Amino acid sequence: MSTEIELKLAIEPKNISKLTQHPLLQAFNYSKISQHLYSTYFDTLDYKLLKDKIGIRVRSIGEKQVQTLKTAGSGLGGLHRRKEWEMEITANKLELDLFPNSALPKWCQKKSALKQINPIFITDFMRTTWDVVLDDDSRIEVALDQGKIKTDSAEVIISEVELELKKGKPEVLYEVARTLYKKVSFQVENKSKAARGYALCQSTPIDFQKATKVNLNKEMTTEQTFINIIQHSINHLQANEDMVLYGKDIEGVHQMRVALRRLRSCLSLYSPLIPEKSYIKIEKKIKHLIKILGVARDLDVLIFNLKEIFLQSVTTPLLEAEMENLQLQVSILKEQAYKDVRKMLHSRCYNGLLLQLGQWITQRYWRKNLNSKQLHQLEQPISSFANKILKSQFNTVQQQGEELIQLNIKQLHELRITIKKLNYGIRFFFELFPHKKAQLFYNQVSELQDIIGNINDSYKASKLLNNINMEKNTAIRHFLYGWNAHQQMIQRIKLDKTWQDFLDRSNFW
Repeated sequence: MSTEIELKLAIEPKNISKLTQHPLLQAFNYSKISQHLYSTYFDTLDYKLLKDKIGIRVRSIGEKQVQTLKTAGSGLGGLHRRKEWEMEITANKLELDLFPNSALPKWCQKKSALKQINPIFITDFMRTTWDVVLDDDSRIEVALDQGKIKTDSAEVIISEVELELKKGKPEVLYEVARTLYKKVSFQVENKSKAARGYALCQSTPIDFQKATKVNLNKEMTTEQTFINIIQHSINHLQANEDMVLYGKDIEGVHQMRVALRRLRSCLSLYSPLIPEKSYIKIEKKIKHLIKILGVARDLDVLIFNLKEIFLQSVTTPLLEAEMENLQLQVSILKEQAYKDVRKMLHSRCYNGLLLQLGQWITQRYWRKNLNSKQLHQLEQPISSFANKILKSQFNTVQQQGEELIQLNIKQLHELRITIKKLNYGIRFFFELFPHKKAQLFYNQVSELQDIIGNINDSYKASKLLNNINMEKNTAIRHFLYGWNAHQQMIQRIKLDKTWQDFLDRSNFW
């Protein structure tokens, strides 16, 4: 058994010549090898192996047949770590009994298991590899794969680069990737060929992904928890790329924005231990991406609210005609905003951020400028830090909301940001506390956040109307200004009671 560590990058065919001519690969052209790889992937009709997070294939490499078993492992910003068992066999068919029992699920250890397992898809591609050796004696295999994934009824193109760690530390994969990225454009890929093949088999519709709970336990150190939260946020971000690029549900944009905000909140919550100067460039990129997503999200919210207002309150022919014209203009703006978001996902800023974050985490760059006391705190169990941070955020929320009724829209927005940080902190550290108490407190904070969010949305809607090309004295413009002002008043009345309920609720930390 070995542990496979590789970084996966999707590359457009038009950029392949730039890759092959890159000075780094040209320097190792003497090690260049090209070979045809034909692989058959196996599973049961109801995908039992997939459910057990196991992939099995038989690969033909020239005259040689090799069977491989891989576990699902973990992925971060294109970096994949998987346990792998690989062995040569005599024919192009599975020999399950050659794998150790510890690698297989129990049902596979029965003699009848082989009858249930059949070929489900194939990969057929040319692989060109370069054996790159760095100054520190690290060794990376750079593999360019070009071909197809096929089922009986469908196929998709393979055009990707895999950087596999043969010797050295994982961060050197990011060093090589970032060196290549200076001259070659590509996208950081978080899906293996097997995952793409299964998606082709199942024809699963694209769906958005909400953030799940962060897997923590009280034995983890403060630093391990930090890394876990960052990894979790990056995975949440990348899990929604397909919905934004190819799907239609507006929730994809929202979830990507949430993922980036979670990243920022994690950095902010940990700032007492991890200084801002160690991630200042990362945060600038995150803020830039949030801004692009924010334009699309604000227009999504405006369109939704306009539809609701239209159904509930627009009754005169004049208002109806002007509303339809306004909705059309907002839809045009939204279409452009979504083009900008999709362009962003292919941009050097977005993919550069994923590479930068991956390298930053794997090499724990923040440690370079910490004193012994700070390093000691990072190595302590997480519970003490979590309690301290949640208490501090709660106190800040209380202070900012002390004169709640007198807060203007800007101050309310700042309060909402602080409440969000508290909310994200609760979700980050949720597993460390009694779940029932933590959930009740989270629900209360979420309600408070939503009410202030509604006030902010109404205010933003009025601002957005000023940016739309329509006459100032139209009936619909005056109607919507009045509507938004009325909604803000209703939400402020709700806010007062919810705020008191929030202050009265006992803490769980």
